[in-house]
Amino acid sequence: MYRNTYVEIDNGAIEHNARLLSETFPHKYNIAVIKGNAYGHGYGIVPALVKGGMNAFAVSCISEGLEVRRFDTEHPVILLQPVPPSFLEDCSARNISVCVNDHDTFEEIFKSGLKLKLQFKVNCGMNRLGYTDGSLLKEDIAKAEAADNLTVEGIFSHFHTSGLTDTEYADNRKRFETITAGIDLTEIPMVHIDKTQTILLHDTPSYCNGARFGISLYGFTSVYPYDNSLKGRLLRKRRDLRNKLNHVEPSKELKHYDLKTAFTLYSEVIQVNKIEAGDYVGYGLLHRAAGTEYIAVIDIGYSDGIGRRRSNTNVMINGRKYPIIGEVGMGMCQVLVDDTVSKHDKVTVLGGGISIRGIASALGTTTYETLTRINTNIDRRYI
Repeated sequence: MYRNTYVEIDNGAIEHNARLLSETFPHKYNIAVIKGNAYGHGYGIVPALVKGGMNAFAVSCISEGLEVRRFDTEHPVILLQPVPPSFLEDCSARNISVCVNDHDTFEEIFKSGLKLKLQFKVNCGMNRLGYTDGSLLKEDIAKAEAADNLTVEGIFSHFHTSGLTDTEYADNRKRFETITAGIDLTEIPMVHIDKTQTILLHDTPSYCNGARFGISLYGFTSVYPYDNSLKGRLLRKRRDLRNKLNHVEPSKELKHYDLKTAFTLYSEVIQVNKIEAGDYVGYGLLHRAAGTEYIAVIDIGYSDGIGRRRSNTNVMINGRKYPIIGEVGMGMCQVLVDDTVSKHDKVTVLGGGISIRGIASALGTTTYETLTRINTNIDRRYI
């Protein structure tokens, strides 16, 4: 995109993760969640996901679904959120399965007369989207099955906890079973309630034949085992005791999985300034030189998604870490370097030697937000 600021995506790592997960946790439908520009990775990862064993995709909106269709026309693409009626025709034309989150949405779909595949969503406790009335859900599914133009492709839900230290996962699952009690789930082609966290921690219920793999495809999990140090053993024992007292349903023993990260954000040095004691750098008088300093100006800023809070965190140049100083600008930031750094040197901003999880922690956020904040206008280059 006419600059040397870009994201490099290792599709070999993506394929490795997909294969590891699809073989370790096999389902009839291994659903890759690739909303949010594929968690910032871009839709050029779709072929690698298919090679690794993913055979369905889940996205948030039609534009994301259309991006998937550029790379794959064979496998199901599922919208996790409802579609405005005026865009249903696009879903029909491109074979994108629509989310039916309540009776009103179903009626809009039914009245459209369009040929569509439907994924009915059940609200089990998160209270965002989905049916809570099992009778109404059963009626709408029966009406859809009787219509020549509609196909009931799936039923799904999304739980708001992992069940590692709480009873809500078990309660959510029981609500799903209660709401769908009047429906023969064996007659539904695709049933999926699990996400990465719950896949790692719980056996898939017998009535489910699909599961959604999200952050794990990109090399991360939100749950990690305690190590075998004294502290780790004590923390595990405390957790187990608390779970027993609170009647938390037992989960699988946590394991380390050989997941690989694929995302590295690079930029370049576009100028190096030598400044003297008392000189300021950037906006707002936030950095004042204590002595002779070398300041590298980097071609990236908050409009690219690294955020103003990245000040005082590190980047890597020529194998060494250097701190971002002063206020991060819209398109540039400043890094305190030494006289070994030169104009046009490559800079690792995120990923590689600059831990994505570490940066997320320093910013008080998650890997999800850190990855998806990187502007889609930044070129994704696949290796």
